[in-house]
Amino acid sequence: MLYNRELICEKLENAIEKSKDYIGMGEPASYIPELLNVDSDNFAFSLVTTNGDAFNFGDENIVFSIQSISKIVDLIIALTDNNPQDVYEKVGSEPTKYEFNSLVPIGDRAANPFINAGAITTTSMIFGRDNDERFERILNFYQTISDFKESKLMEDVFDSEMKTTDRNKAIAYYLKSKNIFTANPDEVLELYIKSCSISSDIEGLATMGAVLANKGYAVKNRDMLVPESIVQIVVSQMASCGMYENSGDYLMNVGIPSKSGVSGAIVGVVPGVCGLAVYSPRLDKTGNSVRGKELFKIISQDLGLNIFV
Repeated sequence: MLYNRELICEKLENAIEKSKDYIGMGEPASYIPELLNVDSDNFAFSLVTTNGDAFNFGDENIVFSIQSISKIVDLIIALTDNNPQDVYEKVGSEPTKYEFNSLVPIGDRAANPFINAGAITTTSMIFGRDNDERFERILNFYQTISDFKESKLMEDVFDSEMKTTDRNKAIAYYLKSKNIFTANPDEVLELYIKSCSISSDIEGLATMGAVLANKGYAVKNRDMLVPESIVQIVVSQMASCGMYENSGDYLMNVGIPSKSGVSGAIVGVVPGVCGLAVYSPRLDKTGNSVRGKELFKIISQDLGLNIFV
């Protein structure tokens, strides 16, 4: 599907040009003050094939926090450390119509691992002697799966988010009160927010998507990074729950399993073909990048990447 490099570049350039119609639409996340300290019109895009070919556009050197895209990483590690059945006894797998940081979709468990309550739950299931070791595992895994070795904790983002995390603190304590986890909720919350504050460039995100598209195998040396059974779970959850309460409409119109973050990044997976990622900080009301979401829709149509067609 993606064999002619010149043709791919031309189609991607045309799609990016079309997406300029959405420049200026939406607003960057304001509830995390540090996320406002960026140029709202920053833009970067990357597509990485399962053969390791990379197509980068925009400011490919810009570094940003992955925010809720870390929920993919947390889920993979939780599924690796635990029997998947045990994970899904504590967190559900269904989409929700409620916003990502709501307490409403928590019955006997959070609705899915890609809302905050679900991600806090999966974070509580990551093994380690203490939070430092757990975070080191999360960071090292992201560096490996993204091939972005310079990835690190963005201290300014982490500090800013910790100061404005009352809603997430309420979620963590509510989960603890329902015996969904027994760990210290403050420690679990700190680890969750640290994972959200991991840095990446755009090719790193697309490379992570390409690994998932490649059934969990690295696109360069073909090492197995994620068991195929876990890839199947994660990609299906991206398809059904990855774009917050907009997930159903997005999947119908775009047809690419994706996960967004409130920094303005989106990562997508086209199984057997490629991973793709976009960074554009202006968000819609559901917390998804406006230009990024529309760009994925255009690319899906123009390059025939919709998994349902």
